[in-house]
Amino acid sequence: MRERRSLTLSIGFCLCLLMFAGTTASAGDVQEARPAQDPSPTPIMKIEPLQDREGRPLDQRSQRIIFSDDFGQQVPQSRFHLDRALNVPDWLHLGLQSRWRYESYSQPLRKNETTGGAQFSERTLAQLGVRYKPFLLFAEFLDARPLYNVGLTVNGKMEDRNDLLQLYLGIRTDRFLGSSVPSELRVGKFTLDLGSRRLFARVNFTNVPSSFLGAHWILGTTDEWKVRTFVMRPIRNQQTSPDQVDTNTLLAGILYQERRLPWVYTELYLYYTSQNDRAPSSGSIQNEESAHGERQNLYSAGFRLFRPAHRGAYDYEVESIYQFGKSALQAGGTLVGGTPLPVFAFNQHAEIGYTFAVPWSPVVRVLYDYASGDKDPNDRRNGRFDSLYGARNFDFTHTGIWSLFNRSNLSSPGIFFALHPSDTVRVALKQRFYWLAQSKDEFIGAGLQDRSGRSGNYLGSECDLRVAWTASPNLLLEAGWLYLIKGSYYGNLLREGIAGSPNDKNTDYVFVSMRLFF
Repeated sequence: MRERRSLTLSIGFCLCLLMFAGTTASAGDVQEARPAQDPSPTPIMKIEPLQDREGRPLDQRSQRIIFSDDFGQQVPQSRFHLDRALNVPDWLHLGLQSRWRYESYSQPLRKNETTGGAQFSERTLAQLGVRYKPFLLFAEFLDARPLYNVGLTVNGKMEDRNDLLQLYLGIRTDRFLGSSVPSELRVGKFTLDLGSRRLFARVNFTNVPSSFLGAHWILGTTDEWKVRTFVMRPIRNQQTSPDQVDTNTLLAGILYQERRLPWVYTELYLYYTSQNDRAPSSGSIQNEESAHGERQNLYSAGFRLFRPAHRGAYDYEVESIYQFGKSALQAGGTLVGGTPLPVFAFNQHAEIGYTFAVPWSPVVRVLYDYASGDKDPNDRRNGRFDSLYGARNFDFTHTGIWSLFNRSNLSSPGIFFALHPSDTVRVALKQRFYWLAQSKDEFIGAGLQDRSGRSGNYLGSECDLRVAWTASPNLLLEAGWLYLIKGSYYGNLLREGIAGSPNDKNTDYVFVSMRLFF
């Protein structure tokens, strides 16, 4: 009964908020896009020739701004951007970005938490790009740190002081081996978005994105077909000292993208992860990266079918990922004798949406995610899906200090709405409901587990409202409010006496963000 009342209250309250938000802004006509996926090159301020509505190029550079939920908007550069202010040539790009953000939540969420948490943080990114004929050199400097912190343990995803996030050299040709197929090879330290970004992504909401050292080769065109392969090692962020390469971990893979049919885009991929030593752990369950343990030989194979969003048309997406090999459930955890567990795990995502061809371009999508969990903690098998280095913000809700729901041991239906009351304002609302896929397995984002399964599996529901205002090409203002109605799982943990359980009170999360672009 309590769960039913909670679901009804959450849906009704969120719909009221959406109606209120829709009546407080001026009208416009903007098309909602899918989350920013598979950008190339990887810098967060991607510079492209600006085009008009008919696709004709304009004599002005533009940049892509990524919102808090990973949706993107292309805007022209103003005279205050460094490229224009300094009148740099076409082969040079200079960029500077600064983000200041406050976020807090009101009640404890995770194991051993007794209060809520709050953080005021800054992140500065400075970029230098040089493209001369076939050669590309790109460097990105990062300074990210919490300026104010309450009730939280600062980890490597919150802080990275005075470091090089990216430094790579690329070489490109439009006629690979004499053919008409373009190709580009990048070698060095880089961030990486692959496909849907559910396994490898540059996580934008988090203060410190993941980076890698290695080689990344691209063959083909974005509009027709493309093959991407990589061999790399992840970077360990040391927060206040120079980063280190994780020489115990090897990542490799191949991704094929087919986009010649307008009604279905296809992706096929196979990724390999190997660790010859125990996996390092940040000691914090808020770490964005997976810390599920030793991945001795873990394979992730999957496919994705989708249709891009268009005004007055349906869009859809289906992605299915399967993992097999050997790994451990916990960081460094193994069976007696040091043998990792055999793995079979999977993740399923499905959604369908429609963009209305009317003013404000309203969008509605229905979506569902399922990530397998470990059915029996004692059966000497690992059934928990490992989300690797993927992004979660666009599918679920906030990462940052919230980061409660992970693509592991989770079953979650949801609904998404978006409006564009003007060319510069975007209102988005997401309602999701969460269950554990397996009640005996760990609630990954909270570090909670009832190995008996008696606490059930209903985690609760989230109503997530966000508003973004692109005040100018140099200023993005965002704010969001999330309300978590905790499910019966939290109360049952207390009744079962599970050590470290937080209270079962509902929780508010808010954030306010200002981003400057130059």
